Amino acid sequence: MHTRHGMALAGLALLVASSLAGCATSSSGSRHTLYDSNDALVADSSDVVVGTVQSTGTDGDATVATLEVENTPDNPSLGSNIDADVRTVEVGDVIGVRQQTDEKLSAGAQYLLYLTPTMLSGDAADQYYITGAVAGMYVRDGDVFRRVVPDSGDTLSETISISE
Repeated sequence: MHTRHGMALAGLALLVASSLAGCATSSSGSRHTLYDSNDALVADSSDVVVGTVQSTGTDGDATVATLEVENTPDNPSLGSNIDADVRTVEVGDVIGVRQQTDEKLSAGAQYLLYLTPTMLSGDAADQYYITGAVAGMYVRDGDVFRRVVPDSGDTLSETISISE
């Protein structure tokens, strides 16, 4: 009897461990995908933008930053892994970026962001998530953009230079 009970517990533990194996946990929370390159991040993004956060507010359990888009760097791999429309944001647009992570966008700061549509309903339908939660978030640091959360578990460039 103890042997069957022990085997059942071991089987249950194995099932739980294997179901969690696809999730990654870091300081950015739990995520399904860890990126091994910036090209992979681009492929999962509908837009890449440079913009300055005008303001932030809350919507339920999310923080929504209002971002004025100043540049839309091009990449031929943009959106190759997603079903959403690609390159939907243009210079001069003011967009909402929805976050549910500890690391938030700050008003007045300039960012390079990899974005995907929220696919939510209502007002949130026109907003974007940062691809990979915090993986696609770089902040202006002098002449470069620096990863905001370098310990996210992703293998990405620590800095990116954008010609403006």
